Amino acid sequence: MDNLGDILKETRQRRQLSQLETAENICSQSTLSEIEHNKYIPNTQLLISLCQRLSINFDDLLLAQNFSICKDRYFNQKVRSLYNSRNYQLLKSYLNRPTVTELVETSKQMQAYYFYLAVCDLHLEHNFDSSKEFLKLSLASTGHSRKQTTLTRICNITLAYVYAKQGLRTSAIKQINVALRNLDQITYDENLNIIYFVAALSYLALNKYDLAIKMVERGINFTRKNNSHFMLLDSIYLMAHITEKIQDSCHKLENVKKYDIFNDFIHERPYAKVN
Repeated sequence: MDNLGDILKETRQRRQLSQLETAENICSQSTLSEIEHNKYIPNTQLLISLCQRLSINFDDLLLAQNFSICKDRYFNQKVRSLYNSRNYQLLKSYLNRPTVTELVETSKQMQAYYFYLAVCDLHLEHNFDSSKEFLKLSLASTGHSRKQTTLTRICNITLAYVYAKQGLRTSAIKQINVALRNLDQITYDENLNIIYFVAALSYLALNKYDLAIKMVERGINFTRKNNSHFMLLDSIYLMAHITEKIQDSCHKLENVKKYDIFNDFIHERPYAKVN
C-alpha cells in the first residue's frame, strides 16, 4: 500500500465513513472515487480538506504500538485506549492516581509513565514547560545508558518539538540530531516512523520550511523502505500543509512544485490533477 489513493481509502474505511460522507462539501463522490483508485492526484487544498474530514491531525503524536507502564494488562490497555482516542484529560487523571507509581517496576516502565504525562501536558493547553520537565524525567529514567531505545528517541524528538515551539532554535536542532543519530542503522520499529515526522514539525515551528520538507521526504522514504504505511498519510498531509504555508508566505524553494509535491511518492503513472 504505497499509493496515496490506497492510503486514503484504508483510512476512510478505518474511520467507518462512506465515500459520500467523506466527500460531502469537499468534492464529488466520483472525484473521491477516482482519487482512491489512483486515477487523480488531489491538489494540496483538496488533500488538506480530505485529511481534515478523516480526522488526520499532524499535531497528534501517534504510536504504532503503545508502551507498557506496568505488568498489569488491564492498566496498560486502559492507557492505550485513552491515548489512542486522544482523551488526554482523562489519561492524565488516570496516570495521576496515587497508587499508579506503585505499579511501576522498571526504569523502562517509568520512562513510559513520564512520556505519557508529557504528551498529555503537550496537548492540554499546550503546557510546554510542564511537558519539557516530564520529558527530561523520562530521559533521566534511562540512567547512564548511551543506547537509544525507540522510546528514548521519541522522547528526544518530542523534546525538540517543545523547544522549537518555545523558539529555542539551538536546543531544538541539537535534540533533532540526537534523535536521528544512526537511525538507519538500528533494528526497525514501526514507532520510529514518528522521528522524521516530528523532526519536520520542529523545523516547521522554526519556520525552516526547506528542512521541514526534507524531513518529511526522508520520513516517507524510511517508512516505505521498511514496508510500512504507518504515518504515511500524516506525512503527506504535513507536506501539503507546509506547501500551503510556503505559498502563503511567498517563500520560494527550488525543490517545491506547487501542486506536484507528491509526484515522487505517487509514482510511475501519469495522473490528471483535480481542483
